Amino acid sequence: MRETRTPFIFLLVAALLVTVAVPAWADTQQYVVVYGEFNPANTKAGSSVLDDLATQALASGAVRFDVLQQLDRPNFFALFEIWSSQQTYEAFLTSSDTQAIFDQLAALRQAPPDERDGTFIEGSVTPRDSHAAARQIFVITHVDIIPTFLDQAKPLLLQFVADSAGDPGVQTFAMLSWDDITNHFQLIEVFANQQAFDAHVSAQHTVDFRNSLQPFIGSPVDERLYQFGS
Repeated sequence: MRETRTPFIFLLVAALLVTVAVPAWADTQQYVVVYGEFNPANTKAGSSVLDDLATQALASGAVRFDVLQQLDRPNFFALFEIWSSQQTYEAFLTSSDTQAIFDQLAALRQAPPDERDGTFIEGSVTPRDSHAAARQIFVITHVDIIPTFLDQAKPLLLQFVADSAGDPGVQTFAMLSWDDITNHFQLIEVFANQQAFDAHVSAQHTVDFRNSLQPFIGSPVDERLYQFGS
């Protein structure tokens, strides 16, 4: 699904950071988030091919590669990827084995992929816990700030990340900016379960943040809930 530099990787950014601090080498990492959708009849087959893509990525130097399935639209997937460097990521994209998997994905999808390469800004991403994954809720939130209001909005975003990290059941909360469009951000969030997510969105600091940010956004905040696939 990723036939070129902007492939069908239905997928997302990745990185393995320590929970408390970001190591110095993290600045060289490449984060990728890719959104994609299969024809509904091809959902099961597409999911299996994405498993193969994840295996190929991890064998090719990915630090992390999560296949995510949208809760309310199961034929919609996202990939969250972290690579040790942009060069490692590029080598993965252009390898013949990867291209063969992209060809399989292309035959199953119903729309082109939407890839967002990103830069880590704030927060932390905890290592994935395979035992907890069945209950966890993975959230990707896209925030579009009107460029002229970026200086006013960014401190609100940074404070929201800091406040949210302390909410019960929050296991990952990080902010990424798009590499080429720096007024667009993605919040990468992992919650222990649905109850933890519901408590977070109802928290007073979340309500205050949304009210404060509203005058500065260029489009509605896009919050999508996923469960772990591979």
